[in-house]
Amino acid sequence: MFPKRLSLGNWNASNKPEIPKILTFDAYNTLYATTLPVMEQYCLVGKKYGIEADPKQLTQNFPVVFKALKEEHPNYGKYTNINAKQWWSYLIVNMFKSYKVPNEMIDEILERFEGPNAYIVYPDLLELLNYIKAKHPNVVLGIISNTDPLVYTLIKNIGLFDYFKTHLYLSYDLDIKKPSKEIFQYVFDDIINKHPRMLECSTEAELKKRCWHVGDEAENDMLGAVMAGWNGILIDRSNKYGYFSGLSSKKKRTDNSISVDKIDHNFEESWSESMKQTDSIQLSENTFVISNYNVLKSIMF
Repeated sequence: MFPKRLSLGNWNASNKPEIPKILTFDAYNTLYATTLPVMEQYCLVGKKYGIEADPKQLTQNFPVVFKALKEEHPNYGKYTNINAKQWWSYLIVNMFKSYKVPNEMIDEILERFEGPNAYIVYPDLLELLNYIKAKHPNVVLGIISNTDPLVYTLIKNIGLFDYFKTHLYLSYDLDIKKPSKEIFQYVFDDIINKHPRMLECSTEAELKKRCWHVGDEAENDMLGAVMAGWNGILIDRSNKYGYFSGLSSKKKRTDNSISVDKIDHNFEESWSESMKQTDSIQLSENTFVISNYNVLKSIMF
Protein backbone atom coordinates (compact mmCIF):
# COMPACT_ATOMS: atom_id res chain seq x y z
CA MET A 1 0.00 0.00 0.00
CA PHE A 2 2.85 2.40 0.82
CA PRO A 3 4.66 4.32 -0.45
CA LYS A 4 2.28 5.85 -2.94
CA ARG A 5 2.30 8.92 -5.14
CA LEU A 6 -0.74 11.18 -5.04
CA SER A 7 -1.63 14.08 -7.30
CA LEU A 8 -3.58 17.09 -6.08
CA GLY A 9 -6.75 15.63 -7.57
CA ASN A 10 -6.42 12.46 -5.48
CA TRP A 11 -7.16 14.29 -2.24
CA ASN A 12 -10.83 14.49 -1.27
CA ALA A 13 -13.07 14.28 1.77
CA SER A 14 -12.87 10.49 1.83
CA ASN A 15 -9.09 10.24 2.23
CA LYS A 16 -8.00 13.52 3.80
CA PRO A 17 -6.83 13.39 7.41
CA GLU A 18 -8.75 15.34 10.02
CA ILE A 19 -7.91 19.04 10.16
CA PRO A 20 -4.89 19.51 12.45
CA LYS A 21 -5.22 20.75 15.99
CA ILE A 22 -1.49 21.53 16.25
CA LEU A 23 0.75 22.34 13.28
CA THR A 24 4.43 23.07 13.89
CA PHE A 25 7.28 23.91 11.54
CA ASP A 26 11.03 23.79 11.48
CA ALA A 27 12.48 27.26 10.84
CA TYR A 28 15.43 27.60 8.44
CA ASN A 29 14.75 26.28 4.90
CA THR A 30 11.22 25.41 5.97
CA LEU A 31 9.65 28.81 6.69
CA TYR A 32 12.34 30.92 5.04
CA ALA A 33 15.57 30.59 3.09
CA THR A 34 18.63 32.65 2.29
CA THR A 35 18.32 35.00 -0.67
CA LEU A 36 21.78 33.82 -1.77
CA PRO A 37 23.94 30.96 -0.47
CA VAL A 38 25.36 31.84 2.94
CA MET A 39 29.02 31.89 1.94
CA GLU A 40 28.29 34.09 -1.07
CA GLN A 41 26.81 36.59 1.37
CA TYR A 42 29.79 36.28 3.71
CA CYS A 43 32.10 36.98 0.77
CA LEU A 44 30.03 39.95 -0.44
CA VAL A 45 30.54 41.58 2.93
CA GLY A 46 34.18 40.49 3.02
CA LYS A 47 34.94 42.31 -0.24
CA LYS A 48 34.04 45.60 1.42
CA TYR A 49 36.90 44.97 3.83
CA GLY A 50 39.42 43.89 1.22
CA ILE A 51 38.94 40.15 1.71
CA GLU A 52 38.73 38.16 -1.52
CA ALA A 53 37.62 34.64 -0.63
CA ASP A 54 36.10 31.85 -2.73
CA PRO A 55 32.54 31.10 -1.54
CA LYS A 56 32.65 27.59 -3.02
CA GLN A 57 35.76 26.76 -1.03
CA LEU A 58 34.24 28.21 2.13
CA THR A 59 31.13 26.11 1.55
CA GLN A 60 33.25 22.97 1.27
CA ASN A 61 35.06 23.89 4.48
CA PHE A 62 31.89 24.71 6.40
CA PRO A 63 30.90 21.24 7.74
CA VAL A 64 34.29 20.70 9.41
CA VAL A 65 34.42 24.22 10.88
CA PHE A 66 30.80 24.03 12.05
CA LYS A 67 31.25 20.60 13.66
CA ALA A 68 34.43 21.64 15.46
CA LEU A 69 32.81 24.75 16.90
CA LYS A 70 29.77 22.76 18.06
CA GLU A 71 32.09 20.37 19.87
CA GLU A 72 34.10 23.17 21.47
CA HIS A 73 31.05 25.26 22.38
CA PRO A 74 27.97 22.99 22.51
CA ASN A 75 24.50 24.45 22.10
CA TYR A 76 25.82 27.72 20.67
CA GLY A 77 27.99 28.42 23.70
CA LYS A 78 25.30 28.03 26.34
CA TYR A 79 27.52 25.79 28.47
CA THR A 80 30.84 27.56 27.84
CA ASN A 81 29.92 31.09 28.91
CA ILE A 82 29.61 32.70 25.50
CA ASN A 83 26.42 34.00 23.92
CA ALA A 84 25.02 33.10 20.51
CA LYS A 85 26.42 36.21 18.83
CA GLN A 86 29.89 35.37 20.10
CA TRP A 87 29.44 31.81 18.85
CA TRP A 88 28.63 32.98 15.33
CA SER A 89 31.47 35.50 15.51
CA TYR A 90 33.86 32.62 16.17
CA LEU A 91 32.39 30.78 13.20
CA ILE A 92 32.96 33.76 10.90
CA VAL A 93 36.56 34.14 12.05
CA ASN A 94 37.19 30.41 11.61
CA MET A 95 35.67 30.42 8.12
CA PHE A 96 38.07 33.21 7.12
CA LYS A 97 41.01 31.76 9.05
CA SER A 98 43.48 32.71 6.30
CA TYR A 99 42.59 36.39 6.70
CA LYS A 100 42.64 39.01 9.40
CA VAL A 101 38.94 39.65 9.92
CA PRO A 102 38.07 43.10 11.33
CA ASN A 103 35.39 43.33 14.00
CA GLU A 104 33.38 45.66 11.76
CA MET A 105 33.09 42.90 9.16
CA ILE A 106 31.89 40.41 11.75
CA ASP A 107 29.29 42.88 13.01
CA GLU A 108 28.07 43.58 9.48
CA ILE A 109 27.65 39.89 8.68
CA LEU A 110 25.79 39.27 11.93
CA GLU A 111 23.51 42.24 11.31
CA ARG A 112 22.85 41.15 7.73
CA PHE A 113 21.65 37.75 8.95
CA GLU A 114 19.13 39.29 11.33
CA GLY A 115 16.57 40.04 8.63
CA PRO A 116 15.48 40.45 5.02
CA ASN A 117 18.90 41.36 3.65
CA ALA A 118 19.86 37.70 4.08
CA TYR A 119 16.55 35.84 4.26
CA ILE A 120 13.23 35.66 2.45
CA VAL A 121 9.98 33.97 3.51
CA TYR A 122 8.51 31.46 1.09
CA PRO A 123 5.40 33.03 -0.51
CA ASP A 124 3.43 29.78 -0.45
CA LEU A 125 4.13 29.56 3.29
CA LEU A 126 2.62 33.00 3.84
CA GLU A 127 -0.43 32.03 1.79
CA LEU A 128 -0.92 28.92 3.93
CA LEU A 129 -0.49 30.75 7.24
CA ASN A 130 -2.92 33.49 6.22
CA TYR A 131 -5.44 30.90 5.05
CA ILE A 132 -5.23 29.02 8.35
CA LYS A 133 -5.58 32.20 10.39
CA ALA A 134 -8.64 33.24 8.37
CA LYS A 135 -10.42 29.91 7.90
CA HIS A 136 -9.14 27.72 10.75
CA PRO A 137 -8.16 30.08 13.57
CA ASN A 138 -8.31 27.33 16.20
CA VAL A 139 -5.32 25.52 14.71
CA VAL A 140 -2.34 26.18 16.99
CA LEU A 141 0.76 27.09 14.97
CA GLY A 142 4.27 26.68 16.34
CA ILE A 143 7.97 26.47 15.52
CA ILE A 144 10.31 23.70 16.70
CA SER A 145 13.90 24.39 15.74
CA ASN A 146 17.38 23.16 16.65
CA THR A 147 18.83 26.64 16.84
CA ASP A 148 19.85 29.58 19.01
CA PRO A 149 17.98 32.62 20.38
CA LEU A 150 19.06 34.91 17.52
CA VAL A 151 16.18 33.39 15.60
CA TYR A 152 13.72 35.37 17.75
CA THR A 153 15.02 38.61 16.25
CA LEU A 154 15.03 37.14 12.76
CA ILE A 155 11.45 35.84 13.01
CA LYS A 156 10.29 39.31 14.04
CA ASN A 157 12.30 41.09 11.34
CA ILE A 158 10.94 38.94 8.50
CA GLY A 159 7.34 39.27 9.65
CA LEU A 160 6.60 35.79 11.00
CA PHE A 161 6.43 36.34 14.76
CA ASP A 162 2.73 37.20 14.91
CA TYR A 163 1.79 33.85 13.39
CA PHE A 164 3.51 31.88 16.15
CA LYS A 165 3.90 34.23 19.15
CA THR A 166 4.16 32.13 22.32
CA HIS A 167 4.69 28.85 20.50
CA LEU A 168 8.37 29.10 19.57
CA TYR A 169 10.41 26.17 20.86
CA LEU A 170 14.18 26.19 20.47
CA SER A 171 16.67 23.46 21.35
CA TYR A 172 18.88 26.16 22.90
CA ASP A 173 16.24 27.08 25.47
CA LEU A 174 14.97 23.57 26.19
CA ASP A 175 18.26 21.64 26.23
CA ILE A 176 16.61 18.98 24.08
CA LYS A 177 16.54 18.82 20.32
CA LYS A 178 15.04 17.06 17.35
CA PRO A 179 14.75 14.19 16.54
CA SER A 180 14.31 13.36 20.23
CA LYS A 181 10.71 12.57 21.02
CA GLU A 182 11.16 14.53 24.24
CA ILE A 183 11.11 17.88 22.45
CA PHE A 184 7.87 17.04 20.67
CA GLN A 185 6.36 15.86 23.96
CA TYR A 186 7.46 19.08 25.64
CA VAL A 187 5.80 21.12 22.89
CA PHE A 188 2.63 19.05 23.13
CA ASP A 189 2.44 19.44 26.91
CA ASP A 190 3.12 23.18 26.77
CA ILE A 191 0.46 23.78 24.14
CA ILE A 192 -2.06 21.72 26.12
CA ASN A 193 -1.25 23.77 29.23
CA LYS A 194 -1.96 26.92 27.25
CA HIS A 195 -5.05 25.46 25.54
CA PRO A 196 -6.49 22.93 28.04
CA ARG A 197 -9.80 22.58 26.20
CA MET A 198 -8.01 20.63 23.48
CA LEU A 199 -8.17 17.51 25.66
CA GLU A 200 -11.81 17.87 26.68
CA CYS A 201 -13.15 15.51 24.01
CA SER A 202 -10.16 13.30 23.25
CA THR A 203 -7.34 11.34 24.83
CA GLU A 204 -3.72 12.38 24.49
CA ALA A 205 -3.11 9.63 21.93
CA GLU A 206 -6.13 10.70 19.89
CA LEU A 207 -5.05 14.33 19.95
CA LYS A 208 -1.55 13.45 18.78
CA LYS A 209 -3.08 11.97 15.63
CA ARG A 210 -4.05 15.56 14.83
CA CYS A 211 -0.59 16.98 15.56
CA TRP A 212 1.63 17.62 12.55
CA HIS A 213 5.22 18.78 12.13
CA VAL A 214 6.78 20.01 8.88
CA GLY A 215 10.49 20.33 8.18
CA ASP A 216 13.20 19.92 5.57
CA GLU A 217 15.15 17.11 7.26
CA ALA A 218 13.84 13.55 7.09
CA GLU A 219 15.31 12.34 10.37
CA ASN A 220 15.03 15.43 12.54
CA ASP A 221 11.60 16.52 11.36
CA MET A 222 9.53 13.82 9.68
CA LEU A 223 10.78 10.80 11.62
CA GLY A 224 11.29 12.69 14.87
CA ALA A 225 7.64 13.73 14.86
CA VAL A 226 6.47 10.19 14.13
CA MET A 227 8.52 8.73 16.99
CA ALA A 228 6.64 11.11 19.29
CA GLY A 229 3.25 9.93 18.03
CA TRP A 230 2.71 12.87 15.68
CA ASN A 231 2.40 13.03 11.90
CA GLY A 232 5.56 14.04 10.04
CA ILE A 233 5.93 15.90 6.76
CA LEU A 234 9.17 16.33 4.86
CA ILE A 235 9.19 19.43 2.66
CA ASP A 236 11.78 18.82 -0.03
CA ARG A 237 11.70 21.68 -2.51
CA SER A 238 14.65 20.51 -4.61
CA ASN A 239 14.16 16.73 -4.40
CA LYS A 240 17.29 16.36 -2.27
CA TYR A 241 16.03 13.06 -0.87
CA GLY A 242 14.98 11.70 -4.26
CA TYR A 243 11.43 10.67 -3.38
CA PHE A 244 9.99 12.48 -6.40
CA SER A 245 12.36 10.69 -8.78
CA GLY A 246 10.80 7.31 -8.04
CA LEU A 247 9.32 5.56 -5.06
CA SER A 248 12.38 3.36 -4.59
CA SER A 249 15.02 6.02 -5.15
CA LYS A 250 15.33 7.62 -1.71
CA LYS A 251 18.85 9.01 -1.46
CA LYS A 252 21.05 8.32 1.54
CA ARG A 253 22.19 11.67 2.90
CA THR A 254 25.22 12.23 5.09
CA ASP A 255 25.56 14.81 7.85
CA ASN A 256 28.03 16.67 5.63
CA SER A 257 25.67 16.82 2.66
CA ILE A 258 22.83 18.05 4.86
CA SER A 259 25.13 20.65 6.43
CA VAL A 260 26.27 21.93 3.04
CA ASP A 261 22.73 22.00 1.65
CA LYS A 262 21.65 24.12 4.59
CA ILE A 263 23.98 26.94 3.61
CA ASP A 264 24.41 26.40 -0.14
CA HIS A 265 20.82 27.35 -0.85
CA ASN A 266 19.46 29.68 -3.51
CA PHE A 267 15.90 30.82 -2.87
CA GLU A 268 14.98 31.56 -6.48
CA GLU A 269 16.14 28.16 -7.70
CA SER A 270 14.47 26.13 -4.97
CA TRP A 271 11.27 28.17 -5.15
CA SER A 272 10.96 27.78 -8.91
CA GLU A 273 11.67 24.06 -8.81
CA SER A 274 9.32 23.36 -5.91
CA MET A 275 6.28 25.01 -7.46
CA LYS A 276 6.47 22.74 -10.51
CA GLN A 277 5.91 19.64 -8.37
CA THR A 278 2.27 19.16 -7.39
CA ASP A 279 2.38 15.52 -6.29
CA SER A 280 2.86 14.25 -2.76
CA ILE A 281 4.44 11.00 -1.64
CA GLN A 282 2.73 9.18 1.22
CA LEU A 283 5.27 6.92 2.90
CA SER A 284 2.98 5.58 5.63
CA GLU A 285 -0.23 6.45 7.42
CA ASN A 286 1.47 9.38 9.11
CA THR A 287 4.47 10.37 6.95
CA PHE A 288 4.38 12.44 3.78
CA VAL A 289 6.77 14.18 1.41
CA ILE A 290 5.76 17.44 -0.29
CA SER A 291 7.56 20.06 -2.35
CA ASN A 292 5.49 23.15 -1.47
CA TYR A 293 2.74 24.40 0.82
CA ASN A 294 0.03 24.42 -1.83
CA VAL A 295 0.27 20.63 -1.72
CA LEU A 296 0.15 20.66 2.07
CA LYS A 297 -3.00 22.76 1.99
CA SER A 298 -4.67 20.26 -0.35
CA ILE A 299 -3.82 17.41 2.03
CA MET A 300 -4.91 19.07 5.27
CA PHE A 301 -7.75 21.44 4.50
